[in-house]
Amino acid sequence: MRNGTVLLLLAAMVLAGAACLTAPGTGSAIAATLVATDSGAPSAIVMFPVSAKPNPKGSAMAPTVFNHLNHEKAVDKCETCHHTGDPVACSTCHTVEGKAEGKFITLERAMHATSIQGRKGQTPTSCVSCHEQQTKARRECAGCHSIVTSKRDTAWCATCHNVTSSMTEQQRKAGIDGTLSREQNEILAAETVQAQKFSRMLTPMDGPYKVSIDALAKKYQPSNFTHRRHVSSLMEGIRGDKLAGAFHNRPEILCATCHHHSPLSATPPKCGSCHTKNIDSEHPDRPNLKAAYHLQCMGCHKGMQVGRPKNTDCTTCHKARP
Repeated sequence: MRNGTVLLLLAAMVLAGAACLTAPGTGSAIAATLVATDSGAPSAIVMFPVSAKPNPKGSAMAPTVFNHLNHEKAVDKCETCHHTGDPVACSTCHTVEGKAEGKFITLERAMHATSIQGRKGQTPTSCVSCHEQQTKARRECAGCHSIVTSKRDTAWCATCHNVTSSMTEQQRKAGIDGTLSREQNEILAAETVQAQKFSRMLTPMDGPYKVSIDALAKKYQPSNFTHRRHVSSLMEGIRGDKLAGAFHNRPEILCATCHHHSPLSATPPKCGSCHTKNIDSEHPDRPNLKAAYHLQCMGCHKGMQVGRPKNTDCTTCHKARP
């Protein structure tokens, strides 16, 4: 009898321990591991494609975790995103179908559009428009982003639509119809934020020290491109930057700035692999080799506001032949 009592007590202790693991307070503890915001808003939340319909087509959009803490530090005022002055969820006015409160601007458009006319002549900032503005305004970003356009493919979308937490189908549906509790939402968001890992960037030492560009060397001597110096200049601006770290999610992405339209690789093919000395009749829209070099180099220099060399100063890059 005594042994049976002991076994019952042990079983009760195990059940009590399991109950603690699934208790409401445990989830709060997970969310509390994130640094608190100054405004009192959640450090991170899951944004769902909220809809008034039971199974709307637009709800197939994958939820996204919005890191409120990082964004709060990056903007001067809450109205940058909460453009009405009322700090409520975006889906309060913008749903999958659109609502009168939000001038029937859908959630997808509110988050991705680059130009939306808002109330009283305002132009509200969407996620995509704000990110694009950053890449153009910041000198260290503008060099690359002035000559290349982000490929909006599945990988690009997955940078934000990346909920990796233990979300159940029931929770997803509750999020879509707007009934998921704030506590459960914050727990799911915290799990995803904690699981995020930024990719290791390639270093300048991973590439060549100099590259001799001699395919067109007739009037001028070959141009010795200081590859390592240029990569170092680009790396200085994005190292440690969270926006760059999120979207530069492959080590070789930095290489794709100049070596565009090539498979991502730390050893990409030469420019002459695609660009010929003369215009290719089969690809008349493709610049010839000379134009390709100058569009890339001058475009980057212009974007980064590099004063020297001037575009008309040929001999800075190409020494004249004797």
